[in-house]
Amino acid sequence: MEKVPQVQALLKQFPWGRIEKDGTFAEPLVRALYNVLGAEGFGYWSIPGGSNPHLKHASDPPRPAGAPCIQDTEGFEHGYMLLSDRLLTDETGWKLEKHLIPRLVFELGTEPELASKVDIADWESWYKWRNLPKESPAALLLHYPLTVYHLLVNVLHVTGPKRNSAASRQALHVHYIGAEVELNMLPLFSELALLLPYTDIKMTLFGVAVHSLVKKAKNNSIAMKAKQNQPVYTYTSPASCGASTLSIFLYGDHEDWHPRHPFIRYIYNKPDAVIGLNAGLTSYPAWQPVILYCHMYNEPFAVTEYAEQSAEQQRDSFPLIIDHILPQARLNYHGSEIHDLTRPREYLIAFNPFQCPGQRGIGQGRLPNVSNGFTIRVVGDDQ
Repeated sequence: MEKVPQVQALLKQFPWGRIEKDGTFAEPLVRALYNVLGAEGFGYWSIPGGSNPHLKHASDPPRPAGAPCIQDTEGFEHGYMLLSDRLLTDETGWKLEKHLIPRLVFELGTEPELASKVDIADWESWYKWRNLPKESPAALLLHYPLTVYHLLVNVLHVTGPKRNSAASRQALHVHYIGAEVELNMLPLFSELALLLPYTDIKMTLFGVAVHSLVKKAKNNSIAMKAKQNQPVYTYTSPASCGASTLSIFLYGDHEDWHPRHPFIRYIYNKPDAVIGLNAGLTSYPAWQPVILYCHMYNEPFAVTEYAEQSAEQQRDSFPLIIDHILPQARLNYHGSEIHDLTRPREYLIAFNPFQCPGQRGIGQGRLPNVSNGFTIRVVGDDQ
């Protein structure tokens, strides 16, 4: 319960951050207030609705009998805008008043300060750095890219805003597993290029929604680029911000990330970090080979979870998952890899300062349950 005041304080810093009598935050009401609540046609805010936190995967366990369920909007496709031939702009994506938008295209002299000169550690410092009023509801979407930043910089320590320079740039390849709603807001991940000066970021997205989207891609659509091994989105930050680049790729060959897939084994595709947001590592069997592989090859791997208690249960389950799946893995491994699999590790769990503001409305629970609420370092170089 000691995290409840932290979750509430994070929400109450925003003018729209009202806490209901049951302790929850009615995010749909805030979206409706800003006229950005809906499915198709609502830019970056597009969501399917419904009570399912993730799309159904073939390996998922069955839903308990009698469990309440509100169905998603029929026919909604995450990333549907990528089936067209044009990307959204700052205005058509955010659908907010101009002064509330964290812009990616800047007029001369309006760029944010070089990130290596400031300390961006939470929503307070980020809003100040972006010269954005707290009236802006941007945090309700930007917790996705800002959480990725936090995982890469403060959890896995694979990069940082002060690490690189114009004379010494860094190439950073991230495998992002389980992307769903993120497909509706790909340009928002450009924030990574602003936050990490002098860095060339390649981010490859995996998952059921990614596979479905690429499968439906037609000629001349943005999504078709995935079938041609081209990025579906690119961005370059202003020179004054370090001229960092972001290239987002979609992996559409399979629904899951598995070391048996040739793409994963190809050395050119080897990631510097593997991440997943609101992952549910023990709820979805498709995570098992990811856990095994990253342990075996000491691949930096971190995720977020809604609840601290869920994160703790997963931490305690990792050795059991490895023992269960290892005999089925059919991987060739050597002594050093067995050592990495079996040696003790410290699975650090921490409060995410860039979590989505506000407690989720999910029944009678009183403990914090927040989108991207808590981070877990599953595998890290400093373990």
